[in-house]
Amino acid sequence: MANNTTFSNETKLISLPTDFSGLAVDGFKDQFEEVAHGKQQSVVLDFTSTTFIDSSGIGAMVFLYKRIEKKGQKLSLLNVSGQPHKLMSLLRVDKTIPFIEQADIA
Repeated sequence: MANNTTFSNETKLISLPTDFSGLAVDGFKDQFEEVAHGKQQSVVLDFTSTTFIDSSGIGAMVFLYKRIEKKGQKLSLLNVSGQPHKLMSLLRVDKTIPFIEQADIA
């Protein structure tokens, strides 16, 4: 299960697991659905601990992006590195969803 922190009711931070694939992604479906209906202005997916992502993880992330973008909210990816960074760069995810090095909690 994810670790959620909300900063100033504007940003929702979701910490992702080490392996964000298959069954792990299934465990986030309800949470992503809840966030998609939330009133926060931005969502940050924290990849600090994530060392592996597959197509199901990418799909869940893109699904969340499309849902919140329609409402004028923003999605950012925090501390993406290693295999997740390589795969997302190859798929050009970084051209649509910004990679950030720190969450703006002000």
